[in-house]
Amino acid sequence: MGKPLTAEEIKKLTIGLRGYVINLRIGMDNPRYRQLILWFPDLPEPLKPDNLIGRIVEIRWKNKVFRGKIYRKHGKKYVRAMLEKPIPGQVLVETHNVVVEIVG
Repeated sequence: MGKPLTAEEIKKLTIGLRGYVINLRIGMDNPRYRQLILWFPDLPEPLKPDNLIGRIVEIRWKNKVFRGKIYRKHGKKYVRAMLEKPIPGQVLVETHNVVVEIVG
């Protein structure tokens, strides 16, 4: 194994990384519209989803911007993000028009 990555190296690798909205986080009775499950398929080789925790993510859909923060891992490949404003459910239907990007 190589040496662990520094925080600055991780930041350089993650800025501009694009991903997909998989689903809302669904509770027992209703979905939580501020919490999303995201997937980043083109994650560079030394990175894992654990390295994305704490990053600011921006979701663009129909000239609207939703900002949030990745706060937890969800399984092996996915992460959860908490948004500042709730996201409409139509985002899940039009996934090809949604841009998820790490900005910070």
